[in-house]
Amino acid sequence: MTGPDLPTSADRARPLVITKSDPSRLSIEWADGHRSEFSARRLRDLCPCARCVDELTGRPIHDPTSTAADIETARVALVGHYALSIGFTDGHSTGIYPFVMLRERGSVAGSEGAAPSA
Repeated sequence: MTGPDLPTSADRARPLVITKSDPSRLSIEWADGHRSEFSARRLRDLCPCARCVDELTGRPIHDPTSTAADIETARVALVGHYALSIGFTDGHSTGIYPFVMLRERGSVAGSEGAAPSA
């Protein structure tokens, strides 16, 4: 059920603060008070671009075992009001990460690797 007073998924996925605490970590504070943490490696493995995910089936093409353990984010930039563009030290930079996807797949602060929270 939705209504004017109920938050939508887009509202929940509105970042208030995006922090690159160091080259290997990114944290996002969301409008609903939730905080997500991402390692650079996790972000690289989540890349939704056509080189990493089959456009027709949605199946991953990128092999996570090929991502270097010490990968870092080289660049993080806003894409409009809906996503981040992230470049990595392995040269990969074509992924656009929608806020809705990041909100759904982010780990609760301090528990990376745990199941994503709602």
